[in-house]
Amino acid sequence: MKNAVPTIGYLGLIILLTGSYLYVTDTATQSTSLITILIGLALLATFAVFDWETVKNLLDRRSTRYGANAAVMVLVLIGILTFVNLIGSRYSKRFDTTATQRFSLADLTVSVLEELKQGVHIVGFFRSTGAEAGLQHELNDMLNQYQYHSNHISYEFIDPDREPSLAKQYNITAYGTIVFESTGKTEHVTRINEETITNALVKVTREGQKTIYFLEGHGEHNINLTDQTGYNKIQQLLQNQSYITTSLSLLTESDVPEDCNVLIIAGSKNNLLAGEQAAVRNYLERGGRALIMVNPDFLTESADFSSLLESWKVKIGDNIVVDRSAVGRLPGMDEFMPAVMQYPPHAITRTLGGTVSFFPLVRSIEPAAASHDTLEIQIIAMTGPRSWAESAFPKTREAAEEMGDYTPELDSNNDEPGPIPIAVAITAAPRTLTRQDMTTLTPQEIALRPEEHELKTRIVVVGNSTFADNTNIGLPGNSDLMMNIVNWLAEEEDLLAIRPKSSDTRLIQISLSQMWDIFILTGVLAPIGILIIGVVVWWKRK
Repeated sequence: MKNAVPTIGYLGLIILLTGSYLYVTDTATQSTSLITILIGLALLATFAVFDWETVKNLLDRRSTRYGANAAVMVLVLIGILTFVNLIGSRYSKRFDTTATQRFSLADLTVSVLEELKQGVHIVGFFRSTGAEAGLQHELNDMLNQYQYHSNHISYEFIDPDREPSLAKQYNITAYGTIVFESTGKTEHVTRINEETITNALVKVTREGQKTIYFLEGHGEHNINLTDQTGYNKIQQLLQNQSYITTSLSLLTESDVPEDCNVLIIAGSKNNLLAGEQAAVRNYLERGGRALIMVNPDFLTESADFSSLLESWKVKIGDNIVVDRSAVGRLPGMDEFMPAVMQYPPHAITRTLGGTVSFFPLVRSIEPAAASHDTLEIQIIAMTGPRSWAESAFPKTREAAEEMGDYTPELDSNNDEPGPIPIAVAITAAPRTLTRQDMTTLTPQEIALRPEEHELKTRIVVVGNSTFADNTNIGLPGNSDLMMNIVNWLAEEEDLLAIRPKSSDTRLIQISLSQMWDIFILTGVLAPIGILIIGVVVWWKRK
C-alpha cells in the first residue's frame, strides 16, 4: 500500500489537469468535466492523508515557497488575462480596414438586425466532409457577424447524412439548404450570401405582408416581363423584402383596392381616363401612397399627369435633361443619361451619400410652391451642375426626322441651367379625413401601425421610369434609390439603406511601357543587383 501512495498522487494530478482542460475547452459536457476534477482532487487528498510526511517536507522547502510564489503570480496573470478576455467578448468592437468594407455587413442588414424583437434560429444542413465543409465554414463566419449585431440570432449546423430524421423533419431535399425559423414561420434558402440571408430574416420576422399594386393598361412597364423594358427584376427585389406585388387595372376596378399600401404608376404612355384619374385622386386624398414616374415627351409621347399632380404642388417640366459631364463619355452612356449624385436631405436619401444613379431620358420635376402646414414637398434628387433642362427638343418621331441629327445646346434664354431637380417627395394631410374619423379608416388607411404613424398621404414623383427597368436597375445606385422610395412610401423606414453589396474585384490597369518597366526592374535589375552584392560579400570574406 505504501508503494502505491505516490502512484495515487501522480494519477490524481494527471486526472485533475485533464478535468481542468476539459472544463476550459468545452470538449466534454460540464458534468463530465466536474466529475473528472472531483476524482482528481479525491486522489490527491488520499495521497496527502497517507503520505503527509512527504507533503509536509515538500511544503517546508525553500524551493517550494519560491515555486508557490511563482505559481501565485502565474495564476494572477491568468486571472487578469481571463478577465480582459471576458470583457472583450462581451464588449467587443470590430474594425474593417478593407477598401470596399467587404468584411462588414451592409447598412440594410445592420438596420434589420437592430430592429429585431424576436428570436430567429438558423439551421444549416451541410455534409461535414468535402466541398460543403468549406461552405459551412463560410456561412459560420457570416452568421457570426449577424450575432455580433443582434443577440436574437442563433444557429447550428446539421449533417443530413448523420441525422436523416431531422433532415426529413425540416423537409430538406438538397444539401446546403439553410432554414430560418421564427414565431412559427420558416424560410428555406440555398444561396450563401448576405442579401439572401437578410431577405430571409425579413420574411420570417415581418408581422404582415404589404401589397404593392402596379397600374397597367396605359403602356406601363410590366412586372411579369423579363425583357429589357420589363419590371420583373424590381418585382423580385420587392418580393425578397416580403412585399406582395400585383397588377391593377382601373378599367375593371372602380377604385384602388383597400389593401393597397403603395400604388406605382410606371411610365404610362396613354392618358388615364376620367374615371381612372378620379380613382387615383380619391385614393391619394384619403391617405394613399403612390410612386408616379413620368417620362419626357421625347420621340414617344407620355401620359399627362399635370392636372392630377397640380393640387399637390408638383410642376412637371416640358423638357429633357442633358448632361455634358464626363459621365456622358462612359461606355453605353451619353449626354441624355444624366448621372445623379446630389440627394437633398430626406428619409429616402439619408443613406445614399456617395451613391450615383443614372436616368436615361429624364424630365425635370420640381415643387410648384413652398411647403406649408398641411403639405410638405421636397426635392430628393438633382442632376449635376453641367446639366441643363433642354426645351427645344423633338417631341415626336416626325419632328425628330425633320430636325435631322439633333444636337442639344444650352440656350441661356430658354433653357434652365443645372442642377436640375428630377424627383420630389410629398407628405400631406389627408383631405377627406380628419383625426376624429379614425374609426372609419380601412386597414389600408391605418397602414398596419396606427400607433406609430399618423395617417399621411405620401407621394413620390420621378421624371423617368426606365431607370428601374430590367436594363438599368443593375446600374450603381438605381436599385438603392428605387427600393428606398418604395420602403418610405410603405412606411418601412428600417429598410431604407444600401442593399448588401457583393465583393468587388480590384484591378490595376497598366500600359505596355509600364509592363516593360516592371519586368526590367523585377526580372533583370533586381537579380543582377543581388548577384553583384553576393560577389562583393564573397570577395571581402576571401
